[in-house]
Amino acid sequence: MELNENMGNEEMGKILIVKLRNQAFSEEKIDKNLVKLFLGGPGFAIDYMMRNKIFELNPLAENNPLIFMTGLLTGTTYPCSGFYSVTAKSPLTTIYGESLSGGFFGAKLRRVFNGIIFQNKAESPVYLVIDDDHYELQDATSIWGLETRKTIQQLQSELGKDFRVACIGPSGEKLIPLASIINDHGRAVGRTGMGAVMGSKNLKAIVVKSTKKIDYFNEAKFKEISQHLFQAFKDSPMAGIMRQIGTNGIDYFETIADVPHKNWSLGKWSGIYKISGSVVAKNLLVKLRPCYLCPFSCGREVEVKEGPYKVENAAGPEYETVAAFGSMCLLSDIEALAYINDLCNQMGIDTISTGCVVAFALECFEKGLISKNDIGFALEWGDPAAIIKLTHLIANNEGIGNILSQGTRKAAEIIGKGSSKLTAEIKGLDVPMHEPRANFALGLQYATANRGACHLRGFGSDIYSGFAKFYKYFNIPEEIPIKLRTIDNPNFAKDVVISQNLSEINNVLGICRQTFSSGSQIVEYVFDLLLDAIYYLTGIKFTLTELLEVGERIFNLKRVFNVRCGISKKDDRIPEKLKEPLRKGHAKNKILTIDAMLNEYYKIRGWDENGIPTQNTLTSLNIIEY
Repeated sequence: MELNENMGNEEMGKILIVKLRNQAFSEEKIDKNLVKLFLGGPGFAIDYMMRNKIFELNPLAENNPLIFMTGLLTGTTYPCSGFYSVTAKSPLTTIYGESLSGGFFGAKLRRVFNGIIFQNKAESPVYLVIDDDHYELQDATSIWGLETRKTIQQLQSELGKDFRVACIGPSGEKLIPLASIINDHGRAVGRTGMGAVMGSKNLKAIVVKSTKKIDYFNEAKFKEISQHLFQAFKDSPMAGIMRQIGTNGIDYFETIADVPHKNWSLGKWSGIYKISGSVVAKNLLVKLRPCYLCPFSCGREVEVKEGPYKVENAAGPEYETVAAFGSMCLLSDIEALAYINDLCNQMGIDTISTGCVVAFALECFEKGLISKNDIGFALEWGDPAAIIKLTHLIANNEGIGNILSQGTRKAAEIIGKGSSKLTAEIKGLDVPMHEPRANFALGLQYATANRGACHLRGFGSDIYSGFAKFYKYFNIPEEIPIKLRTIDNPNFAKDVVISQNLSEINNVLGICRQTFSSGSQIVEYVFDLLLDAIYYLTGIKFTLTELLEVGERIFNLKRVFNVRCGISKKDDRIPEKLKEPLRKGHAKNKILTIDAMLNEYYKIRGWDENGIPTQNTLTSLNIIEY
């Protein structure tokens, strides 16, 4: 790694510290060494959390900080650079919690601060206003209780349309562990319950406006790379597909056995063809809603003009939402799914975990583990009225929703009767909507991901399908057919490690994963250009090996945090639900096991046989001090 001598000792950004109880503020400059070690985003967050021993705290205690961080490239001219992260100890999983969101809020924030750390708790509801160098906490009593769209509309009405807003809805105010944070037009900090942590601090919203510009080491060279990448991405076939159907390629994913059905119990379901992205485009699409500087434009605005599922100015349902409430619940009404997606966004609640807990409840009802008397109405697969009613109860923490809103792991503990066998969660986070029984390496990724089962903390869904062309840069196979990726092959462990480290880099840079996955098939030297962009922004020159080491450092430090929370090999597991073989589809009769891969994974990671990073590993990654 080289540091340009012409950089001097200039600051590399700053972080705003907000003490909510006494409304005190301070600014901390970011040291160059911190950038070299962690780059930004969740990297800065885990450094802070470890130094302050956040692993010892109760997730909803007022001394559990809420950490907003932008990525190193967020808000620059680099394509798809609108992402920010929110980190805290999770009230859902009680371990490391983190989620990212796109849109425009992060890009605005980055021009003023690299991040904000909220400490303790306000005496009454407040929101933070940042207007360039001026910032203050304002009384939020009048907007407490409002849904997210109304909150954003009211704040922009009072302050101006050029302010960007991130806020919680009623679910976050009620401290529901599934609560999300919503910004812009339906962009969500969805997973691990960051909305509940925000609600526990009486913090309703952050509102940001800035006219500042980002400082570059060589702005002309940086923009030259950005413009080249933007045009290449925009002109690609992948961008054309994304503009047509967004992320909802559920009909394609079905052809590679990637879609779960009926709470992970079916291998095929014909209803997917009624809820695909092309159906949304034909019947509901109003216009595209791309994030900041995004040439792919997967975001969209939809409406249902009339009927019981009438919605307007609504964000289009992403693939994960359509699968969680659609195929997982056998709901084939696309208008109902659009309504449910909007309901969750307005209440501020994660669509993946909420859809999973609804599917869990449906199977519990089918098997007689809960009854009509417990719920107040009958639950039937594919019944839109019942599914919507149950979602309302969960989002409002009412009735049986008071149990289900705790997530499937806790709900199963309360319901009992063997219902835990019907859950598919790892470390308390519900498995997302990609089928590991068709890709055992993805199962290993889920089992070892630091925030719990996650498709976005690795590229396990992409590397063997031929979707990402990482083989050009890394020692990863080009493409593997389903029959060869449904075995417990220890050789896959290396690929998962590389994929996870790469994903950490993606997230700390604050750019969309499309720039890595799709980018690797669109632009021949995409990672070389990325390294050059980092240099032209910061003056710090990384090799690709050094960049991956940053990802490895961050991944391991998150693991250390989790180890301090009690995580070990016992938690790196596949749920019993996913060990049951499917009877139909391309992955039929496959029994998901990861034992051989996991043992090899630990060796490659430099962890002991119980999944604990060794002293030698921590020393080699320069994180032994934690």
